[in-house]
Amino acid sequence: MRSKRNRYKCKNRRDYDRTHRKFYGFVYRLHNKDLKDNEKIPLRFQLEVNSWTLENCYHPLRYISQEEINTHYNNPETWESREYRNPCIEVYVKCPFANPYRGRRNWFWIIDKPGYYRVYTEPLHDESGKVFMLKYRMNHYNGMPYFKHDNGRCRNNSVSRAYHEVLKHYSEIERSIHKEKREIEYRKACTYNRLKNAQVLKMVTARLKVRDRVNRVHGVTPTKETIAFFQALAIGSVIRSK
Repeated sequence: MRSKRNRYKCKNRRDYDRTHRKFYGFVYRLHNKDLKDNEKIPLRFQLEVNSWTLENCYHPLRYISQEEINTHYNNPETWESREYRNPCIEVYVKCPFANPYRGRRNWFWIIDKPGYYRVYTEPLHDESGKVFMLKYRMNHYNGMPYFKHDNGRCRNNSVSRAYHEVLKHYSEIERSIHKEKREIEYRKACTYNRLKNAQVLKMVTARLKVRDRVNRVHGVTPTKETIAFFQALAIGSVIRSK
């Protein structure tokens, strides 16, 4: 049997992975402008005013070969040819806040191995209009937004901060639903207690009436004349009613 600490760690890991999966689903919907109605409510102002921080969350994967890396590095006009010893491409990050990767230079992402990357290029022209180099760019570190639980100032990227706003809105909806359920349960309990108390009061009142009647006739011994009198009285009341 696993220990309590081990179960707690596994639960935290599952919650962590689940949150990241939901975050990247939110990134996909945000990128394709297909947000849910409840997600549009807390992000209404950002989508209208600061949409540049949320639009185009990522770019399609693009294969960068070793030849392209060498060609860019061997160009004397590039920054990499003067500052780096090994062939590489320095990619400018559009949203450089909260770099989650250690050992990486802020505002830039270094590509030194061939592979698939979410980057795009912008040609730079000289005075004659000729392209003398390509500027590589990506919107976020490693091409994708990264979710961080810490939502402090300057410690999170714009997409992750927007997702925190969505989570806050969902938590408020959940609290309102739980509050409504508690109010319904409270009203049910009050109604049940009121009806139960009324029934108990009715039973107690009936019991007291019976006890009072018993106390009034206690010690009275009925005779034949008394029995005959009450029988005649009952027969007379029946005949009168007919």
